[in-house]
Amino acid sequence: MSALDGIAEEQPALARADLISRLAAATGFDWDDATGARAKVIEEMAEVDAADGLHERADEIGDLLFAVVNWARKLGVDPETALHQATTKFERRFRAMEAEAGAGLPGLTLDQMEALWQAVKRRGG
Repeated sequence: MSALDGIAEEQPALARADLISRLAAATGFDWDDATGARAKVIEEMAEVDAADGLHERADEIGDLLFAVVNWARKLGVDPETALHQATTKFERRFRAMEAEAGAGLPGLTLDQMEALWQAVKRRGG
């Protein structure tokens, strides 16, 4: 019998990663504090950078995402809620950029879009 028995594979990936992380941690397989989890995130980022090919890169991105879920857990942050809020914030800011630029957003350079993004962000968008 495993501490991870009964976890449905059909669960959304982020929620499943969080649950598996919590169950594994409950057995004692965990870092002492958030510093260890943060170090793992940095390690996984380096592995993404070093990955050869799409398959290996995808595998390492998965490891990175799982490490971020663990770091969030150690910081007391619900990763599902945090990602939902970040996505909503991004959407709000992007829509504000589009409204400001009108139909011209696709015609702007990346530097121009970044300046527009920062302006929207400063205004609390």
